[in-house]
Amino acid sequence: MPFLAPLALAGLAFIPLIVAFYLLRLRRTERTVSSTYLWQQLVRDLEANAPWQRLRRSLLLILQLLLVAVLVLAAARPFLERTAGLARDLVLVVDASASMGATDVFPDRLSAAKRAAIEALAGLPADGRVSIVAAGETARVVANEVTDRGRAADAIEGIRLSNASGDLGDALKLAGALAARARGAEVLVVTDDASRHVPEVRLAVPIRVLTVGRERRNQAIVALAVQTGAGGVKRSLFVSVANLDTQAATRRLQVLADGAPFTARDLFLDPLTRTEVVIDELPQGTAIVEARLTAVDGAAGPTGPADQLAADDAAWAIVPSDRLQRILLVGPGNVYLQNALSLLPSVELYGVSGADYAKTTGLEKFDLVVFDGFLPPTLPDKPILAIAPPRSSALGTVTGTLTGPYIATPAPDEPLLHDVDLTRLHVATAQRLELPAWARTVIPGPKQVPLLYVGAREGLPTAVLAFDLHQSDLPLQIAWPILVANLSGELLGRDASTLHPIAPGAPVELLLPPGSAGMRVSAPDGSATELVPGATGASTVTFVGTGQLGVYRAEPIPAAPEPLPSGATPSPAPSPSPSPSGSEAAAAVGPVRFAVDLFDPEESNIASGDGARLAALGGPPAAGGQAGIARDEWWIPIALLALLLLLAEWLVYERDGARRILGALRSALTLRPFRRGRA
Repeated sequence: MPFLAPLALAGLAFIPLIVAFYLLRLRRTERTVSSTYLWQQLVRDLEANAPWQRLRRSLLLILQLLLVAVLVLAAARPFLERTAGLARDLVLVVDASASMGATDVFPDRLSAAKRAAIEALAGLPADGRVSIVAAGETARVVANEVTDRGRAADAIEGIRLSNASGDLGDALKLAGALAARARGAEVLVVTDDASRHVPEVRLAVPIRVLTVGRERRNQAIVALAVQTGAGGVKRSLFVSVANLDTQAATRRLQVLADGAPFTARDLFLDPLTRTEVVIDELPQGTAIVEARLTAVDGAAGPTGPADQLAADDAAWAIVPSDRLQRILLVGPGNVYLQNALSLLPSVELYGVSGADYAKTTGLEKFDLVVFDGFLPPTLPDKPILAIAPPRSSALGTVTGTLTGPYIATPAPDEPLLHDVDLTRLHVATAQRLELPAWARTVIPGPKQVPLLYVGAREGLPTAVLAFDLHQSDLPLQIAWPILVANLSGELLGRDASTLHPIAPGAPVELLLPPGSAGMRVSAPDGSATELVPGATGASTVTFVGTGQLGVYRAEPIPAAPEPLPSGATPSPAPSPSPSPSGSEAAAAVGPVRFAVDLFDPEESNIASGDGARLAALGGPPAAGGQAGIARDEWWIPIALLALLLLLAEWLVYERDGARRILGALRSALTLRPFRRGRA
């Protein structure tokens, strides 16, 4: 048997040393005497005698010799060699998506995957290296070319479960890039292979798959939405519950309004079907709705198998604010624009022609001013939506006219285009506008000329649409009322993007109210994150810490007052103005809330696969590759044997005390009275 540390065998020299100690030990028979005075001369004679004596048989000596031999053997680290089952360079991918939280294996699939990954490392060659990739909401490297098995095991144990949907595509691409650095590398994926989506990636290295999970018992909330009536007052709740199991089940749907129980319904769920529930009317003033899926206690009939994934048993929705807001439409009259604005909930629409705008009083009472083909000499200190501005102004510079502009590809994560389909949009003519520094393009035109842009102009939300509605077919499409709702939500401080459910891990664009230096975002667990704009004059900040499920709260951070010049004194405070400032209007809207929900039927379908689809994405083994040699060390069982010998030595040395302790325990157990409990 070879050893990793053969020099440790020099410790066997302690064996003769222990034997020598036993030979040199003086052995005297104990006797009781009346006085030691008469024995002093005898003691001096014994001290002068030679101490070497015949070695007697002793159990304690045998145990100590065995203990030294076992400890030396453990320090020498003996091992056995065998053919390695893995390549010398290994990239390990551990799936940490939401479905790995299923409890069909103890305690959950991710823990079982960690155990399987650590056990698989025993197949590495003695000189093998392993890189570890965690596939959660994003793919990240948690260990790079580690040779120490202990460090690799610690990195695997440190992987945490994600609430995001699983997509092994990015993880496999990253693993392929890591494996390409060495010849003969391979990729090992530990997953439940529950997703029906096959990653669109091909690797040049072979892929092995270890699967975890056995069952598919799960019911999930796959949709939750608040629907507002035509009057903007009545609000109903829509809930969709899916049974992703092959057996029928009965579950209780509980609905909470601002944390207080509102209603509950028992649902009989057929196998592999969805059930929709509509709650007719929510309590007035509700801000947050929560839906929970629980077991039915005390049900008369069978309730079906237990739910094995808890992440999709709760969902949250944000109820739009019911604060009444006023919009002033200035222009010649546009029925398409009037109808779209009048259908907005909690909105009062007023109209005036461009000629009468100068004589309009009470402008301070309006929350949004819409200019349709008209601009006044002086822009109001209000949020503005300008449609086909006829001239250059602080809203933007008009440099000409575009004829038949096409629609370029917008940004895929643009919140104002959520559920807006522009593929069929046609525009006859539009104003050629230069994009101001304070704005971002929403709908790009030819050569990145903006057809719609938004931003914060001097702290005031502003949007500019470059073409007249009559010069396009936009009002005739379903996208028109949705676009108006999204635009008005941003301009009125009702960030429409935060009203829609947000996927775990997805970034959230938060509008900066006027007079704020940033946003403070509180997560469902109470932790807070402060965000500041990345550039001066930016109108939004991006929050990316949406890993938790639940409701987030975003509040503006007030900007610090500018310091006075040296030697200056503050002027008296002016008298209160009846018109609110931009910061006061933003404060009146209140904090922004948004919900993060796992609405992914593919992720909730926890039926595990066999990994064959993932293995087919890899390439063949490297030609001419030789199997490495793996080493199995024996120090763990040897260390356990040393512990047993140490315990036996203590029992032999302290046998009298051990007998007393054992007798006391036996007496305590025998004499303990038996007390019968009362019903």
